[in-house]
Amino acid sequence: MIRHLHYSFGMRNGTRILFTSLIIIFGLILNTFSLAHSVEFGQDATGDPNVIEVEGSSGFLYSDRIVFTAAHVVMGVDGTTLEESNKRIAYWEQEGFVYSPGIGNRAGQKRYRVKKVLVNPTYMPRSESDRTRKNDFAILILQESIPMKNQVVVASESDIAAFIKDKNPVYMVGYGLQNPSQRTPPQFGTLSPRKMTSYLVSHEELKDYYMNNSQRVMPNQTILDYGVPNSEKLGSVCDGDSGAGFFVEKGSTRYYLGPVGGQQAGIPNCQSASWATFGIGGGMSGITATYKFLTLIKEAESLVADDKQKEVKKAEEAKIAAALKKTTITCLKGKLVKKVTAVRPVCPKGYKKK
Repeated sequence: MIRHLHYSFGMRNGTRILFTSLIIIFGLILNTFSLAHSVEFGQDATGDPNVIEVEGSSGFLYSDRIVFTAAHVVMGVDGTTLEESNKRIAYWEQEGFVYSPGIGNRAGQKRYRVKKVLVNPTYMPRSESDRTRKNDFAILILQESIPMKNQVVVASESDIAAFIKDKNPVYMVGYGLQNPSQRTPPQFGTLSPRKMTSYLVSHEELKDYYMNNSQRVMPNQTILDYGVPNSEKLGSVCDGDSGAGFFVEKGSTRYYLGPVGGQQAGIPNCQSASWATFGIGGGMSGITATYKFLTLIKEAESLVADDKQKEVKKAEEAKIAAALKKTTITCLKGKLVKKVTAVRPVCPKGYKKK
């Protein structure tokens, strides 16, 4: 789950000109979009074909048996010990499950059991000196298939460059909180999904945002690959949206960019406290591009292919066994009775099957 970042560090020198430029740039870009309120401030997204609720957080259905999410969703939030993380993963592989994508009320809905969890081996949680989660990516492999309604591909580096250049809308659908009232009592895992519509900014623009909001971040904060602006008009992520996927949609294909959770700054996070306000130019979600984790994805795809091959073989063996199963028939010849047992039993000459 996302924790709101609020620190009181002094503003760096020499940022006023950059700040003014950034506001102008954000204003121009915002005006190029048909704005949709979402997640906090929200647009309902019930029925979305990819958003998956992951035990109070979120995930993204990549293929019929593969769900993308954030590493901290399955391993535990910052401060979780290695032993605790291992227990959480063991729980997911023994008892964990998800539901079909896009559903609201989970009562009576089919559960899809999790068979295997793959966590990006280079994942690093937040630390006291760096509040960025690095390489925050994990995969849930399911025991059975969830029917896919669309095609999903991992956006390449060239895809992402084109999305930034063309200012393509970037979407995110998550199961996070939608306003402060849902914190008391906590409503994690009970809500319908909500959607935000934003756009993608480059690493340099993400750095500019952090420079202009230095009072909200740590001096040595790691800056991730790309940024997705948050605002009241665009929508803003909240606790519970961790693991949801940012994506660009073209026709029936969704280009997956990366999960929510690596880096957040200047967002209210569905809090009502006085400090829960947007930063200069709005809020910002920093993401690590998932194309960097193709090796892990290919491992997951290979495991799924092996599972399906074993299932086909098992089904064929069961079919053969059924075909070879012996049965017994009763044959009559006058008052004589004879029982015949075979794979395909046939009555002897002169006898008739009872």
